[in-house]
Amino acid sequence: MTINRARDIIERGAVLVDGDRIAAVGEAGDLERRHPGAQRIDASSRTVIPGLINTHTHLIQTLLKGLGDDKPLYAWIKEMTLPASVQATEEDCYAAALHGALEAIHSGTTTVVDFTYVNHRPGLSEAIVRGLGDAGVRAIVARGLVTQGADLGVPPAMIETTDHALAECERLIKAHNRPDSRVQVGMSPCILWMVDEPTLRETRRLADRVGGIITIHLSETTFEVEQALKRYGRRELEVMDGVGFLGGDVLAVHCTKCTPRDIRVMKALDVKVSHNPCSNMYLASGIAPIPEMLLAGVTVGLATDGPASNNNQNMLHVLKFGALLHKVAREDATVVTAEKILEMATIDGARAIGREHDLGSLEPGKKADIAIMAFDNPYVAPVHNPVSALVYAALGNEAETVLIDGKIVMRARRVTTVDEVSVRERAQAAAEALAQRSGVAHLARRRWRSTGY
Repeated sequence: MTINRARDIIERGAVLVDGDRIAAVGEAGDLERRHPGAQRIDASSRTVIPGLINTHTHLIQTLLKGLGDDKPLYAWIKEMTLPASVQATEEDCYAAALHGALEAIHSGTTTVVDFTYVNHRPGLSEAIVRGLGDAGVRAIVARGLVTQGADLGVPPAMIETTDHALAECERLIKAHNRPDSRVQVGMSPCILWMVDEPTLRETRRLADRVGGIITIHLSETTFEVEQALKRYGRRELEVMDGVGFLGGDVLAVHCTKCTPRDIRVMKALDVKVSHNPCSNMYLASGIAPIPEMLLAGVTVGLATDGPASNNNQNMLHVLKFGALLHKVAREDATVVTAEKILEMATIDGARAIGREHDLGSLEPGKKADIAIMAFDNPYVAPVHNPVSALVYAALGNEAETVLIDGKIVMRARRVTTVDEVSVRERAQAAAEALAQRSGVAHLARRRWRSTGY
């Protein structure tokens, strides 16, 4: 399943990998005859796809699964997410990144964009970088910026000056953004009510000077829209456009409340969108106008969001929910097809992070980020159409073998780069300690509620 320009599906196909790149894609018999000495990975009765690309998550939330259930976004942030986040340590960030990487690999995800908003003490972003690097995942760690919001419940310890936050972003970008770096660094001004206009303006200047993608939460809920109107008298995208923040390197996350005017501006300025359907449903944030964005020609990638609002990192779940959400919202079964949602998780995700030249499809010259999927369970089989099977039937454990940069990081459903049992135990211990330390452990022991009313 190549996802190349022609969208070729080769019935008995093969991929030739040389080093960290794809050298050839074609008929299995032809490639085997031409390269008889090549090491062979038997993928017969399997489906080979480009590795999936998760365009937005918060890996620290791996330690917060199940603590924020059944809360609207602002309550979820104020009552659970921020109190826990401000207590996060380097060990927490490292353990969370390792575990999040395991989840990614097990669902056939090879690239992750982590929105690292916890930076209240030195070393937290570096711990995320280190954890993802040790697990072997390709990633962009977008170093967060929080420069205001105390009046709305942001802990003072999380608020930095713009100069300090951007100096740290520049330091990390220069340290990690080499051409051969599997884990690179970007910038993530958190959300408009947590950053001010000067921060947006200076973030743009830094990005123009040193590179690195910019990602920001945009119009996720009615609360954000109201805050922008209250503070600035304008909607969020208008504020960002007014300070020259927007551009082709900006990845806007959620966008559930974007207007037709917003969509026109995003298309004109080549702003990319990260669609997080499971999280948007979990927090009841709303339904993003994805069909309208696609019709307008806006690039839309797919994402899980953080594990505290999903509650996992399984991109195969996101495929199904992402397609079904828009069908029922529009009462139109054709509005987002299985093929389109798979493009959003592969080649469009690559475009969303500026990497379509070397990620997102199985084509010669691209990075050898490959997932081999086994549809050998009773929930998926029998299979007529592999695209349909992947999008509508797969549960998330179908990835059998995964390569990143040409290296096998999972074989026979066992991750090869780290010890999975140790990673899970380490994450469990860190999660329990963090919940106790931050005073949110009681949220796991709530009374039974058959209804929210």
